[in-house]
Amino acid sequence: MTTPPPNPIDLPAVVAVTANPPAEPEKPMLDVHPPHAPVHGIKDFLLHILTITIGLLIALGLEAGVEYLHHRHIVAEARENIRHEIEANHEQMAKNVTSIQEDAGRIDTNIETIRRMRAAPKDFHGHLAYTMSWSSFNDSAWRSARDMGALTYMPYDEVQGYSDLYGQQQIVNDAAVKLYTSQSLVVAPMIMAKGADAIPPDLSTTMLLDTAKTALSIEILKQMMQSLDGSYTEALKK
Repeated sequence: MTTPPPNPIDLPAVVAVTANPPAEPEKPMLDVHPPHAPVHGIKDFLLHILTITIGLLIALGLEAGVEYLHHRHIVAEARENIRHEIEANHEQMAKNVTSIQEDAGRIDTNIETIRRMRAAPKDFHGHLAYTMSWSSFNDSAWRSARDMGALTYMPYDEVQGYSDLYGQQQIVNDAAVKLYTSQSLVVAPMIMAKGADAIPPDLSTTMLLDTAKTALSIEILKQMMQSLDGSYTEALKK
């Protein structure tokens, strides 16, 4: 006798449920708790209000104190970084002054050389040197203090002094870059003509004029650098 197979058993489907943990509620900055005992009369009520008020004032005072100390730290760090940067720029000024003075000497020699070239272009033997060495002054500490908001907590006069100094510094940097570019282009006629004897008279006149303009630009830059150096000195006295 054959035993019939058992009836199939329906198994419930297993559903995987992933539960995200509940987000933690934001903790309030200040906790105010209700009284643990019932309030009896106006005196207890006023005493409880006074206790809460004093607690709130203490908490707010502590918070303001911590914030004040944080602001002081930011300002002190910004001042120190700016001062170190001004000191470094002041030292770099001496090197740039030497470089500009050497450049001025080369430009004066170039003027005399171009005059000889114009007088006898076919017999000319000489060398023209238009080179300039310059290291731009840094302003990273000033920009960092501005971007971090440290200037907000400094006295207005102090911030204005730094702003004037770094603005003057940027003008000098821009003038130096412009001078470097302009004097590098003076020799374009010689490159185009492939030799001094092939330069047309009008272009040699242009070379002479542009070189003389370079000499004047150098003198102007030297005066601007002298003024900036004085500003560095005054800033470092404070």
